[in-house]
Amino acid sequence: MKRLNFLKRGLNLYLCALSFLFFELSSIACFAGVIYEYREEGSVAVIGTIDIQSPPASASSGWSTTAESDLIALFLDNAVFGLGSGNVLSLGGQLVMPSGILSSNGVRLDGGSIGITFPTIFPSDPSDPTIDRSLSIQFGVPQGGDFIGLATVETFPNGQVVVGDLFKFGDWVVQGTALVPETTHLTLLGVGLLGVGWMGYRKRRCSRPPSP
Repeated sequence: MKRLNFLKRGLNLYLCALSFLFFELSSIACFAGVIYEYREEGSVAVIGTIDIQSPPASASSGWSTTAESDLIALFLDNAVFGLGSGNVLSLGGQLVMPSGILSSNGVRLDGGSIGITFPTIFPSDPSDPTIDRSLSIQFGVPQGGDFIGLATVETFPNGQVVVGDLFKFGDWVVQGTALVPETTHLTLLGVGLLGVGWMGYRKRRCSRPPSP
């Protein structure tokens, strides 16, 4: 009898553990997303990442969304943009998606836009300016056509206004994917290689001794 009670107790603990594990896995699945990385045109360094809820986001097929709640996180390199190292979406700014976000194949973000207006920063020193910042992210089809713009407006107590702009052009590509050159780039590369090969052939031919 004692052994039977022991087995029942063990079975109950086992079932509880399975239920807890299932709940945790379900919670993780609910917040799973697809991460896209941003690189400037001609650079391999990642200076931004955006995490988008899946679904609708997919790394293997086309998708689109107009829901702001589908954006999980946005991180931008603080050394480049100066917005801190945390999630930009958690800075308390006003987020807008006027045309949503579109991916034609899941690999790249190639349509839509995001805009964020950040809260005004008031200085502790009355002689310093107030700072207003706004971020604009636009997704384009051609390679290098994804744009990030950061506008900063400093307003001094005497009415002087200083405007600073930061513009970046590059590509949002799904994490772990290497950029593939466009057809025109491949064509130019092929022509260049053919030219180098022809020059080498002529050089070897000219250096041969004449046949007797």
